[in-house]
Amino acid sequence: MKTPCPAILSIFQRWQAWLLQAMVLTALAACSLPAGHGGLSAAPAPYVQGIYQGSYTYGSAYHKLAGKTVPFEISLKQARGSSRIRGVVRESYTGFGTLQDGFVWADITGTCESDAGFTRLKFTKTYRQSKEPPVNYSGSLPPGSSLLSGTWYFPSKPSDSGMFQISNMHVP
Repeated sequence: MKTPCPAILSIFQRWQAWLLQAMVLTALAACSLPAGHGGLSAAPAPYVQGIYQGSYTYGSAYHKLAGKTVPFEISLKQARGSSRIRGVVRESYTGFGTLQDGFVWADITGTCESDAGFTRLKFTKTYRQSKEPPVNYSGSLPPGSSLLSGTWYFPSKPSDSGMFQISNMHVP
């Protein structure tokens, strides 16, 4: 039996090596894409980076403030493909938090995930320069809507809670 031409064998071996590298890179890329729940997923995390207007409303546990709506501005940062979000909230002073430059400032960290077409945000708001405890927020944006709404509460005292909304949210 005759041995194949060395040039053809060399081309075939390079093609095989290239094909193997392409398959490995594809597999690695799929594993490195952050999914909503930390594992492999067909749906990437929704991208919500931007500056939005919102408001929260005090619940009945706040007697004098119950039903009062407080406007805020929220700036969200997010790396494409990541479910992690962080940002800053600027809100009016209502007796909670520490007034600085005419507003109360807070930092947020949390997640943004997709679930059955809904975009779900969960984050913790921590007031700057204040002894107020962190506040948890959990809300969802229905498919085709631009109004995310949900509830806020203190983890140590869930009865101290209320509603919130964020307007004009766009999810590409």
